[in-house]
Amino acid sequence: MLHPGDYIGREGKSVSTCAILIRGFAVRQKFTRLGDRQIVSLHGPGDAINLQNAFLEFPDYDILSIEDCVVSFVDASAIRVLAAERPAVARSLLIGAFTEASTAREWMLNMGRRSARTRLAHFLCEYLDRMSLRRHSADGKYELRLTQEQIADATGMTAVHVNRMLKALQSEKLIKQLGRFLSVPNMAALMDAGEYNPRYLHLPQSNF
Repeated sequence: MLHPGDYIGREGKSVSTCAILIRGFAVRQKFTRLGDRQIVSLHGPGDAINLQNAFLEFPDYDILSIEDCVVSFVDASAIRVLAAERPAVARSLLIGAFTEASTAREWMLNMGRRSARTRLAHFLCEYLDRMSLRRHSADGKYELRLTQEQIADATGMTAVHVNRMLKALQSEKLIKQLGRFLSVPNMAALMDAGEYNPRYLHLPQSNF
């Protein structure tokens, strides 16, 4: 069991295992020389969060648990053997790598060319899809597991700016927020505000 703030992996530290997130929520992150953080991806249950360790000697990012997490570690050499002996496994690894590249391109577009309002709306839409919360909870409320500071580090804003944009989305009735919980009265409207099309996530249960 890992707790909030625990590292699942560290940049530049060679390891011999690959981590699969069984329960909980984690992020990948990188730091500048001055210590500024950029969260570069989100990860929920079922995600293999560092399969690169099976083929690359050193990871180029940290993996940080945001809440209590259960992680399964698989021997990296076993993954290499399976990939070499079983084409279906190799194909699955390729699909995973291509999907990560697709997601990275979308994040690059989000960070580089979308306004703060659009960027945040897009981020919230992906969050709901990626965290297996989906768009239909029993009570219509979703737990926002990241702090405003963490959202800022994922969207290239300050925490103050994130707070301002969350209030703007609330004033437009695109979201309703109460503490760490939010509801989305009209998901289609939030997706439109964020220029969000989840095709880039290549979720198998989605139909677009």
